[in-house]
Amino acid sequence: MTALGTYQDDEYWPEFGTLTVRDVGAVYEESGPFSQHGSKVQPCGTIARTGNGWLEGSAGDGPHVVRMELHAATPPEDTADWDDVVEIPYRSLSGAVGLGFVTGGFSGEVFPLAGIGPYRVRVTRRPVLADDELEDLWLLRFWPAEPEPPQWLRRRGRAVGRADPGWRGLFGYEVTDLMWAVWAARDESGGATLEDVRHWGERHGRKAGWLEQPLTRRCAHEVDPADFARQVGHPTPSVLGDMLDLFVAAGVLVVDGGSYRVPVLTPNPEDVLDLPVEHRNRLIAQREHDRFCSFAADLMSVATWNGPIQTPEVDIHAALEWAERGGLLHVEGSLDGEFSMICD
Repeated sequence: MTALGTYQDDEYWPEFGTLTVRDVGAVYEESGPFSQHGSKVQPCGTIARTGNGWLEGSAGDGPHVVRMELHAATPPEDTADWDDVVEIPYRSLSGAVGLGFVTGGFSGEVFPLAGIGPYRVRVTRRPVLADDELEDLWLLRFWPAEPEPPQWLRRRGRAVGRADPGWRGLFGYEVTDLMWAVWAARDESGGATLEDVRHWGERHGRKAGWLEQPLTRRCAHEVDPADFARQVGHPTPSVLGDMLDLFVAAGVLVVDGGSYRVPVLTPNPEDVLDLPVEHRNRLIAQREHDRFCSFAADLMSVATWNGPIQTPEVDIHAALEWAERGGLLHVEGSLDGEFSMICD
């Protein structure tokens, strides 16, 4: 099926990791669940979220290739080569859209639709494998259609996955930077030797001998490396590089053939260390947010557009409980039977 109109930006840089499509012109944004900023939920969902005159997509840093097409009717379902696919309603208030930014303004030209009214948009995304400088290719196909519930046809990952345990949030910048360097310096096997970490740091702006620098005084909200060492039965670290063996003792890293690598399953800090209550609560709250915030936005789309939920039942229950605790949704009925979701 030939598109009625097309627009493509070959180097779109999203703001705050959010691909933004918005109606152009003097459009009044009402309040309520269909407004762009009408809820506390994470903006994009697992792939994209929409409302009256706006679409937001989970984009990362960029740059991205973004193509938009207008069709007279439902386009062919040629989505086998795409990693992420969602079909979702879009209501245009002006009859024309443009790529934009979270803080306002537009990037590039206006893309005219078929007039004011309801549309369905198929949002598809996949990595641009042939070009290391580009991140993803997006294709957004619009066609006039009365609102029907969103359908997530494919996701590259689970809607609700395992969140980062949170070890990096326990320490100051220098230790957090060291943990990042171990990951960044890894080779094709997934491991990095001490020299790999050292050389990676020196190539990326760290001073020579950075691993031998004394550990600086910690801030009040950070875990004391000496207390960390005592709890895992290891000598107290004196320089930054000593922290690597501490992380091995805690199960955060493993050593294999002289290389440090991340284990298949990293323990949660509160399962290894006796943490202050405020540290423990902050870690758990952040992990829950990381796990559920994107899927909770999908649930908001389901509630807004009045549709069924499509993901494993255990994920639905956990995410709904989190969203209700956070005041994003109100659930009426039993999660083990029939229930309804209401946008607060």
